[in-house]
Amino acid sequence: MGNGTPAVFNKLTLSGSDTQFYRIRLPTPLAPKAQQTLGISFSFLSALHPLPATIAQADKQYLVYTFSAYAPSAYVTSKQKTEVKFPSTVVPEYTILAAEKGGQESPQKAGAKFTYGSFGEVPAGAAEPVKVRYEQTKPLIHVSELERDVEVSHWGGNVAFEERYVMTNRAANLSKQFSRVEWASQQYYNPATTAIKELRFPLKVGSLDPYFTDVIGNVSTSRFRSNKREANLEIKPRYPVFGGWNYPFRVGWNADLKKYLRKLKTGQGYVLNVPFLEGPKQSEGVEYEHIELRVILPEGAEYVSSASYNKFTNML
Repeated sequence: MGNGTPAVFNKLTLSGSDTQFYRIRLPTPLAPKAQQTLGISFSFLSALHPLPATIAQADKQYLVYTFSAYAPSAYVTSKQKTEVKFPSTVVPEYTILAAEKGGQESPQKAGAKFTYGSFGEVPAGAAEPVKVRYEQTKPLIHVSELERDVEVSHWGGNVAFEERYVMTNRAANLSKQFSRVEWASQQYYNPATTAIKELRFPLKVGSLDPYFTDVIGNVSTSRFRSNKREANLEIKPRYPVFGGWNYPFRVGWNADLKKYLRKLKTGQGYVLNVPFLEGPKQSEGVEYEHIELRVILPEGAEYVSSASYNKFTNML
C-alpha cells in the first residue's frame, strides 16, 4: 500500500464454483476521484509441463505455459496489458492475438519479454486463452510431501529441526536409459540439465550439527559452511534426479534455543518464533503440494494459540 498501512484481505469462495474471490478493505476510504495502487502476487502449482514429454539426456527442454491474456477480475476492466518475461529469447511457439481496432496484433516482442495488449474495455470474468512454449533446460522441482518437525529442548538449550521430503522432478523424462558415463563426461563443462544435481539450504546463522540421509542411509556428498554471516548446507543426491524420478530424503540440524525463544515481559509465558518453512533455495524454484508442520514442546508445557503469535507457558 502506498501509505505504508496494510490492507485487509478476506477470502471468499462461492458454493459450487472453482473461482475464489478476495475482498480488499483499505485502511482509509478513498477520496472522490482518488487512486490507489495495489500490488498482487500469486503463484500457480504445476502450471508448466514439458513438450516433448521425453528427451535425450543432453537435449534441451521446452516448457509449455497456458494462461489468459486478460487478468482475472470480477469487475469490468477499462484498460490492461499482460507482460511475460522468459528466461531466454528462444520461444519457438506462442499464441498470436488479432489486433483490436486501431491497434496492433499481440504479442509485441522486446528480447525475452512478450506483451499481450494493451486491451480496451474487458468485461468481468473474461478470459483470452494463450499458450507459449519456450526453452528452459532446468529441473521442475516438486515436493509432494514435506514433514517438518521443530523440537524444543530446554534441557539441551537447543531447537532440533528435521525435514522429510518426498521430492519429484516434473521435467521431461529420459527417452533412453540413463548413461552414467555420458553424465560424468559432461560435468567438466557443466552444461544446462533437467536433472537435480544439488540442493542448497540457507540456514539461520549459528545452526550446527547438520545431517542428510536418504532411504539407503547417510549421504556423505554434502558440505556445510558456517561463520558469523551465514550457515549454508549444500547436499548432492545419491544420483542425478532426472524427469519423472523421485528422491525421498531427510535433512536435519540443531540451533541455539536463545535465537528462537524469548520470555514475555509480564507473566510466566514464552514466545517461540520459528519459520514456517525453510527448505532448499534453488534458482529454478521449488513448489510444495502438502506441508505438515509439527512443533514439539517439552513435556508439561501448556500451549496457547494466538492470532499474532504462539505462546507456551510453564516450560522451564
